[in-house]
Amino acid sequence: MIRSYFPKCVAVVALLALSVGALDTFIAAVYEHTVILPNRTETPVSKEEGLFLMNKNIDVLEKAVKLAAKQGAHIIVTPEDGIYGWVFTRESIYPYLEDIPDPGVNWIPCRDPWRFGNTPVQQRLSCLAKDNSICVPCNASDPQCPPDGRYQYTDVVFDSQGKLVAHYRKYNLFAPEIQFDFPKDSELVTFDTPFGKFGIFTSVVAVDEFQVDSILYPTAWYNTLPLLSAVPFYSAWAKAMGVNLLAANTHNTSMHM
Repeated sequence: MIRSYFPKCVAVVALLALSVGALDTFIAAVYEHTVILPNRTETPVSKEEGLFLMNKNIDVLEKAVKLAAKQGAHIIVTPEDGIYGWVFTRESIYPYLEDIPDPGVNWIPCRDPWRFGNTPVQQRLSCLAKDNSICVPCNASDPQCPPDGRYQYTDVVFDSQGKLVAHYRKYNLFAPEIQFDFPKDSELVTFDTPFGKFGIFTSVVAVDEFQVDSILYPTAWYNTLPLLSAVPFYSAWAKAMGVNLLAANTHNTSMHM
């Protein structure tokens, strides 16, 4: 965990109803998760099987969230693909997906899980955030309309009330990520907290134009050259820009992650 400071001149909108007021400092946690992977990623399974696997991963994440909260964390970042794994086809990822509305709908899945259909994963993540008074960025997906009738995206953020406050559609997809769609344009996604303005990892523009204090970087990445070079690059970039970089990777030593 790290303690971080942000400029007092930042305009803060209190989207997170924490028990404390506006803060000059905050405590952040990042969690490196060993993902419990499905046996067959390229063969479609039932919705029930998909939910069973995701709940096993969320069981582990729940312990991490509770431990972080006990140590005073205000926000925790968990890894990309952290509740289902990777190497899916477009069809085989479907049982792991849920519809995600625009954050402007003012929705707390923990209190109203059926408002946008069956959303057990979002309900559970929302309740984790709410019950532990912590902000939880995690990964899921979001629908609209290619040939099979849906877009498939990643990255959502819940605040300490369990409210959906942001989602990010990943633009620079890795070559094997054929299960997801990339948006027409890259997005600049930010959200405000009593302890600063956060951006979900996009580009330097997010810092320059939106005056964010911290960048969230959930990832599933390889610690091998040349891919390893991305880590010191982003770290040096964050230092040069004067922002916090909160990165959470998956843990899979057989894949050099």
